Amino acid sequence: MKKNFFFLGFFILLLLPLLSSNPESNQLLPRHKEWLSLVRPIITKTEREVFLKLKTPEERDKFIKLFWARRDPRPDTLENEFYREYMQRVRYADLHFGHNSPKKGHETERGYFYLLLGPPLERQIYDTQSKVWPMELWYYKGQPKYGLPPYFYLIFYQPHGMGEYKLYSPTVEGPEKLLVPTMSARVLNRQTAYRLLKEISGELAAASISYIPGETTLGLTSLSTDTLISTLYGLAEKEFSDAYARSFLAYKDYIETDYTHNFIESEATIKIFYHHQQPYLHWSLEPSRINLFQSENKSYASFQLILRLENSAQQTILEKEEEIPFEVSLTSLTPRQGQKLAFQDILPIIPGKFTFHIFLKNKTAREFTSYQASINVPLIKGQPYLADLLLYLDREPLPSNQQNKAKAFSFNGYQYIFNSQAQFLPGKPIGLFTQILNLTQPENKFLQLEIHSLEQEEIIYQQKLPLLEVISPDRLSLNLPSITPEPLSPGYYRLRLSLQDKKGLLLAEKTASFVVLTHTYTVIPWVFSRIRPPYPNPNDIYLLASEYFLNENYDQAEKLLQQLMKLRPDPSTKLLLAKTFFACQNYKEALILAQPLFEKNHLREAGKILAVIHAKQKNWTQALNYLEQLLAKATEIPLLNLAAQGYAALGQPQKALEYVNKSLDLKKDQPELQTFKEKLIKSLKNKFPKKKLRR
Repeated sequence: MKKNFFFLGFFILLLLPLLSSNPESNQLLPRHKEWLSLVRPIITKTEREVFLKLKTPEERDKFIKLFWARRDPRPDTLENEFYREYMQRVRYADLHFGHNSPKKGHETERGYFYLLLGPPLERQIYDTQSKVWPMELWYYKGQPKYGLPPYFYLIFYQPHGMGEYKLYSPTVEGPEKLLVPTMSARVLNRQTAYRLLKEISGELAAASISYIPGETTLGLTSLSTDTLISTLYGLAEKEFSDAYARSFLAYKDYIETDYTHNFIESEATIKIFYHHQQPYLHWSLEPSRINLFQSENKSYASFQLILRLENSAQQTILEKEEEIPFEVSLTSLTPRQGQKLAFQDILPIIPGKFTFHIFLKNKTAREFTSYQASINVPLIKGQPYLADLLLYLDREPLPSNQQNKAKAFSFNGYQYIFNSQAQFLPGKPIGLFTQILNLTQPENKFLQLEIHSLEQEEIIYQQKLPLLEVISPDRLSLNLPSITPEPLSPGYYRLRLSLQDKKGLLLAEKTASFVVLTHTYTVIPWVFSRIRPPYPNPNDIYLLASEYFLNENYDQAEKLLQQLMKLRPDPSTKLLLAKTFFACQNYKEALILAQPLFEKNHLREAGKILAVIHAKQKNWTQALNYLEQLLAKATEIPLLNLAAQGYAALGQPQKALEYVNKSLDLKKDQPELQTFKEKLIKSLKNKFPKKKLRR
């Protein structure tokens, strides 16, 4: 039998407070397959991909409820009018379009477009004409805001007079495909077929050349028809916002079912800046709306904020939860009507590539929003490095009591004001802030600033500045003057900032995009931001140590925890250091820290450390002493498995089998444990051949 092959591995995973995924099969149930078929015309690519990634039927049911809720035109009413109308279309399609096909009516091509577009303004049926295959001509009013023409046709025909009707393509097939070849002595080319169709119906003949009414094609088929068909197949992407779906995998575990229809879209800004050389993630979340409740002379709401950081292996290395009570007087609220509320904060972060998730729940209004972004925090060494660019609208001096504190987007005594859409008003100056690291000899270096028009694809503004003119006394921040080019016309722009030596050699560069609006409206958000102690402080050191530990960089974690033990030697610090010692196989130090944490502070995680260390050292009697104490308070599969291995090692197969059966009762799908069980049973049969054993 292998020793410590499975049970210890499972147990070590238990020591790491990672969020493990449920191993249940993600195979679709029949009802979920049927739902995917039902919504095929109106589901976006992102929504479909997310739905297929979900693991459990419960997650898919929650997603389906949210899918329909996001399409409800009047969420304040009990009935979802969109769902009602869509299901009416399904019933009609099943009743009228399923003939001559093994598919249900809504699964056919006619059904697809009927579900997508609804009933046509006109529907002409040609099923009694001897010269043409059975066909239908549908006439629709289009929606130009989605790229559709004001009006358009669709033709569905039954090739060879049998089977399912299919959508006709004027470009690929041409009008000759609509005619029965044997019904005419003429040679059927495109021109001849068009004239024959015109004898039946001028409208039908015109639609066979182009789906765009009144379009002149000079005898050729219309390429704009291909564009129309392509737009129709992609209509769901334009008509329905799937922002909620992009983040659903991240927030699905945090929302109750009755919240699901109240998803609010948000914009966000995520930047990495440095405080005393330590990288911090600065974030700003701007929900499209915030609903506050009113009571007497104040407005209020209670928010729950959850932040999560995942590494490139999709392991959670940080999860932070916070309650945010928000209250404001009506007199303070009135002048801020029309302003978005921006939630801002900072978070210490280690070098690496991560996915950052923000989840904000308004518990008072029962609505939520979320945002996720990929971020890269480089390990800076060698060459000079430019931090992220922050394009701002204004900056304000911080109050004296905040001067020496840490606050999101605040540097050198100023709070920087911006919006997450990077929107600027015509003719207004554009502020630029960034930082520079690993700088040597600033005397011989320059900053080159350029603004590119993304529409004209040309440089429209340039400025070159000696670095010494803009660098702050701390040799970290760059205080660039506001950019005041000639009034920029409304449009999209990219700003490029580069650091060069005296010969013009590029040393570092960063870019940022922004928009100049066509008209004036409120673009400055109302900021709600926490004030934090400056780095280094115990809370941030602990967070960084946790990130390093969960990212399996134990040396850096230990270094920070040893520093923290001098500042805050509390049980949480000692426990994380004990786990770090264990991960580094420094069992002696881990035991010294874990023993009092379990016996005096009754920390369960400390007991697990003690049990697994004694197990690895083959001290099974002592390991089982801790395991029995832990199992007396709560049952966990890894603990049961380790106890079973311990009793087997001590020559007590009957006791080991009891723990194996308890574990398998909780989770049957444990192949290695099943093999271990068979070996235990075989051993017991050899020892007690007449005894009946539970299999």
